[in-house]
Amino acid sequence: MRPNLIIGLGNPAMGDEGIGWHVSNRLAADPRLPEDAEVLWAGVDLLAFADRMTGRKQVTLLDAMLDTSEPGTVRVFEDDFTELENRQPSVHQLSAVEAIQLLRIVDPSLCAVRFKLIAISIESAEMQSELSPALAARIPALVDRVLTPALLAVRPGPG
Repeated sequence: MRPNLIIGLGNPAMGDEGIGWHVSNRLAADPRLPEDAEVLWAGVDLLAFADRMTGRKQVTLLDAMLDTSEPGTVRVFEDDFTELENRQPSVHQLSAVEAIQLLRIVDPSLCAVRFKLIAISIESAEMQSELSPALAARIPALVDRVLTPALLAVRPGPG
């Protein structure tokens, strides 16, 4: 099993909210993706992929975050998600942060997995089949950012 799992979250039928899907699709086909990395798309149900996270050293989540930053702005959160716990708006049933917390309760072995959340700023989540032009233009730069060694480096778990 590959130690690094990258999971794209989001619904591509909801416009910019599907950015995690768009970036994960590009990543999966990118020849620069390290051999120790596997890429999946989880839609809006991260909980359904609990079995794919077990035994991993690191799980990196790609998800949209509604905020006032310029679309495509990236914020990286590692293991400590307290800043997001009460303010991360989500169009999913659970936010990525809430899903991680629940997964770690249900499967205590996931407490040893290092989680990273790569949050990509969006302005809105509306029913539309395509990304906004501003966000679509940022996809190559987002893929490059995710593929940087600093983001993909597998570090020891949180303990």
